[in-house]
Amino acid sequence: MHIKSLTIINWKSIHKTHIEFENFLLFIGQSNHGKSNILSAILLFFDKITFKNKHSYNKEAPTELIVTFDSLRLKELNVFKGIKNIEDEIVIKKKFLEGRKEYFYKKKNEFIHLSEHLEYYIRENIEIIFVPSFSASSNKTILDLYEKIILILSNNNKLVYIEKLIDKLDFEMRYLEESYPSRGLQREVMFKIMRRIASVTKSTRYNLLGNTIIMYEEPELYLHPQAERELHSVMTNIARYGGQIYVTTHSSSFIELNNYKSICLVKKNDDGTHVVQHKENLFKGDEVKKFNMNYWMNPDRGELFFAKKVILVEGQTDKIIIPFLAKKLGVYKYEYSIVECGSKSSIPLFIRLLNQYKIPYVAVYDKDEHLWRDEESKIKSRRDNRHLKQLVYKGIGEVVEFINDIEEELKGRDRIKKNYKHKPFNAIKNISDEHYIVSDRLKKKILKIYK
Repeated sequence: MHIKSLTIINWKSIHKTHIEFENFLLFIGQSNHGKSNILSAILLFFDKITFKNKHSYNKEAPTELIVTFDSLRLKELNVFKGIKNIEDEIVIKKKFLEGRKEYFYKKKNEFIHLSEHLEYYIRENIEIIFVPSFSASSNKTILDLYEKIILILSNNNKLVYIEKLIDKLDFEMRYLEESYPSRGLQREVMFKIMRRIASVTKSTRYNLLGNTIIMYEEPELYLHPQAERELHSVMTNIARYGGQIYVTTHSSSFIELNNYKSICLVKKNDDGTHVVQHKENLFKGDEVKKFNMNYWMNPDRGELFFAKKVILVEGQTDKIIIPFLAKKLGVYKYEYSIVECGSKSSIPLFIRLLNQYKIPYVAVYDKDEHLWRDEESKIKSRRDNRHLKQLVYKGIGEVVEFINDIEEELKGRDRIKKNYKHKPFNAIKNISDEHYIVSDRLKKKILKIYK
């Protein structure tokens, strides 16, 4: 029994938003945009926290949580046979207002009151393991999690290898009871638990956790980058075989574009918090191979999902020089991320990604009509430039064109082809000179990039 979708209405910073779930779900975005509020809505649905009217987005209106469950097991299909739909799903709504709770199930297009015993069955049939970003500086939080996980493993599995796993966890728990309760130790212990579960899960290809949902706030806390990447692999291995893990994070180490359907970009505007997802294919045909998603999404490029604005550039020289000039002009912004796309031909693929997730961007590219180029290559450049500009969504992105590249912009004159060796070094050397003055034309472009 898994969560397929969740609609949140009138809860904390959320006026209304809808989320389509995967087994592994990643809530990312800038700080204070409402990621934790989404997890708290799930906790509220399962009565793990108490509803207070002051937490409603609009205190005069009810708070509503609508959850669709799928992957019902045989026993669950029998229990819910009177309320499940033809897809063997159940849709449950909980309504909260001034201390009152009401339960409904959806039949066709209307909601009908749900009996309390079925609501109780749903609540008790799904375990929640919640790892908050900051816990009290005592062992109680992590010891409670240990005991709960051991109990879940015992209830869901009767095989010999599970008994060995439980014995190891039980031994570690007794050791932890005698240890100093630092937060770093708590996170390391949780990491060790997940690693052990993932190892057995991978070898047996079996979901050890049943209907359990693990919600993990900022799992990167107290971990070095290599450990972050390992933890991400551990969690995705558990989810691959049916485990449900929902994570909030500020770490680009957890971004993997190959699993882009798991990415939930959380944003907040005048209408409150909302989630942006993309469930269709991002790329088609040869674009998939060209983009090479496994290589593309490294932590450096992955930070674009956390940026207030993304600056797309062709290569290394642009990535070095543009922020250098922005700092020189006093307009540099740390919340903007500059992403090296590798070449102009790759920029359109990044544009499509940013369009889908509605992340503001500026695409910076070279006109590439140098004096030394032949007419055929100039015609190709014009065609590529036109195609790039056509892909830009109005209101989300814009373009800045260098004539013919950033080196010519810096020099203020045409260059011959042999000058193209050691480009980043020579460009930095040029603009680092105390007598270097940024031209008005280049200054306008840098200001546009960082506006």
